Amino acid sequence: MTAPDDADLAADLVDDDDVERLVRDFYRQAAVDDVLGPVFEAAEVDWAAHIPRVTAFWSWQLLGGRHYDGRPLRSHERVNDVMPFTAAHYERWLELFTETLHRGWSGPVADTAERRARRMARSMQRVLAGEADPDPTWPEEEPEVGPEGSPDGVAGDRPAGVVMRVALGPARHRPDDAS
Repeated sequence: MTAPDDADLAADLVDDDDVERLVRDFYRQAAVDDVLGPVFEAAEVDWAAHIPRVTAFWSWQLLGGRHYDGRPLRSHERVNDVMPFTAAHYERWLELFTETLHRGWSGPVADTAERRARRMARSMQRVLAGEADPDPTWPEEEPEVGPEGSPDGVAGDRPAGVVMRVALGPARHRPDDAS
């Protein structure tokens, strides 16, 4: 048995163009999918606006930087009101997303994308069903930050469940940033 050539191995997600391709490839399938397609139709998705917004979200999640300033849970609440999401919707979204991801990319960033997608799907499913999310993912679920930078106003670590924050102000340059 011979080892695969480097050309046979999928590269990792490395820039915004890769993320945009992932998003476009995913939605190209999801929009016509038997399970997910009706949700997009009911939501009357404006694809010209949706694709750049979701690309910005995933670029921010996977590559860092200030790409996204939306509120994903609030957007999905409106769609859920029109067409309530079922377990089958979450399962199919995750299945299609991971298939699309692994068809085009592999590596640490792709692995992160899969982990975050799984976590987001679980979190959204709980929150949109009206359940408490013990491990919040969405920024609007984040506790208010007190004067010392912690949720209760006492200096200390942030809660372990907060993994995503939305930066609403201008991006700040840190000395360790390469850009």
